[in-house]
Amino acid sequence: MNSLLARLEAGGKRVTAQRAAVCEALLAQGGHPTAADVWGRVQELHPSISQATVYNTLGALVDLNLVRALDIGGEDHVHYDMCVDPHVNVVCTGCGAIADVHTDTLEALLGLVGARSGYRLAPQDGIIVYGLCADCAAR
Repeated sequence: MNSLLARLEAGGKRVTAQRAAVCEALLAQGGHPTAADVWGRVQELHPSISQATVYNTLGALVDLNLVRALDIGGEDHVHYDMCVDPHVNVVCTGCGAIADVHTDTLEALLGLVGARSGYRLAPQDGIIVYGLCADCAAR
């Protein structure tokens, strides 16, 4: 957590007790939590911290590229990804699980898609693909 707080401070943001609590909750949550997930965790440990502080802190982390916001659709459509390296996020359309897949062919794939579509794609943003996880596919 100290590394995340140090990078937040290096990005020009003050490290307050409230921001530290939000970062702690985000890291403890693991996976790809929503803002509501992080807010719930913060409320368990620090009920005096406002919801606005949670959302503003998550926004600051995204702005500084310390966390990636994934807009995957659905009810709680924005999930937060602690991995900001280029990778594929695979989203299960059955249960909503999200998995990170790292591959050395991502840039080549995006280059091919960009060439065929005429779009200029940003490999650092990664991609999101949808399918069924093994558990949902087995049902």
